[in-house]
Amino acid sequence: MTVKSVKANYVKLYWQYYRSLEKRFLKTEEFVAFDEVNNKAYSFEFLSLLQTICSEIDVVAKAICRFWDKSFPEKEVTIQRWGFCLQKEFPNITSQTIAFRKEIMFIPWEKWMIEERRNKKGELYFAYSEKCGSPFWWNAYNSVKHARTTIDDGRVNYQKANLKNVMYSLGALYVLHRLMMLKIDENMYNFIEKSELFTILGNNDEITIKPFYDKEGHLYISYGDES
Repeated sequence: MTVKSVKANYVKLYWQYYRSLEKRFLKTEEFVAFDEVNNKAYSFEFLSLLQTICSEIDVVAKAICRFWDKSFPEKEVTIQRWGFCLQKEFPNITSQTIAFRKEIMFIPWEKWMIEERRNKKGELYFAYSEKCGSPFWWNAYNSVKHARTTIDDGRVNYQKANLKNVMYSLGALYVLHRLMMLKIDENMYNFIEKSELFTILGNNDEITIKPFYDKEGHLYISYGDES
């Protein structure tokens, strides 16, 4: 498969779906302003989005791992297993700072370190490094998915389907896509529909490339910020 076909398939199968999730999230702004004071605001739509986004993270992460390792298992794979694979391919994933509308900065995969270990039988398994664990938004997703009506820390778990957890999980999915695109072709993001919400700080491919013609019909390329 050529690089061109890989790019086309990735955009069609994964990036376009990501953009549809962004658009769903954007519609919620009609009812809840995207402001940190509303971080704990929860709703049925946020619940649906959190579950859908995190499910897609699981799908995309496994697809990325299989891209690099055709023998990577498709079923019964935990976040620790595909997480170890992702950190091997994207060693900077835990330090990727993104900006939400160029205002709110955060690191969605912060403190997410996984290592290989062996049990007493010598069998290989994957576990979090000391003082590390699943991202808080992933824990919220599992709480909403498996124990929605359970009370935790004085709150019912479904209340964890809030603005902050949706924003961070969507940002985490964005980071996966962006790092994979850079692996496929470092210029790929310049020629597709960009995110309306997120940017990765310090990446040259966040610059918008715009072709135009002068009065004599000569083609030129302009580079500039989308804003």
